[in-house]
Amino acid sequence: MKKLAYISLVLLLMLSCKEQAMKNDKAYEVVEETFMEDDVSKSSEINSYEALSIQKLTEYFDLLRLKAEHPEFEESIISQLENYTSESLIKGVLSSGFTIENIDQMGGPKKISDSVSKIQFQFDIVSESTTLKDSVFAIVTSKDVVLEGEVLKSIKVFFSKE
Repeated sequence: MKKLAYISLVLLLMLSCKEQAMKNDKAYEVVEETFMEDDVSKSSEINSYEALSIQKLTEYFDLLRLKAEHPEFEESIISQLENYTSESLIKGVLSSGFTIENIDQMGGPKKISDSVSKIQFQFDIVSESTTLKDSVFAIVTSKDVVLEGEVLKSIKVFFSKE
């Protein structure tokens, strides 16, 4: 009886491990397909840099708004903000009710080096009582990364006032 229970337990364990391995293989295939479809031309690559920069700028201001609305999470939010910039992009204290509108690119991207581009954006900071115009530079760094024999493009966006 003990042998039968032991054999059943071993078979059950082997079957569950095989199912988990199959699930992992399927997840890996999807990620691999996503990166393989990322073959884009130079002009659409620049457009994707612009779109990514706008997305990251929006995330930055969302974190600032979250920090103003929930000061109890300030320490955690500050560490996340450091991933976007090393300086304060906005002078003064923002109230919790501000929004960012009209994010527009000013001019074309300026190529600093083979892997670094600089794009200037202007935007409106709208609060209950005022609307401020401001601008910021997005420093886009791209590099090729080899992962399991595949060459993938890594893109990092960092913001600066200069």
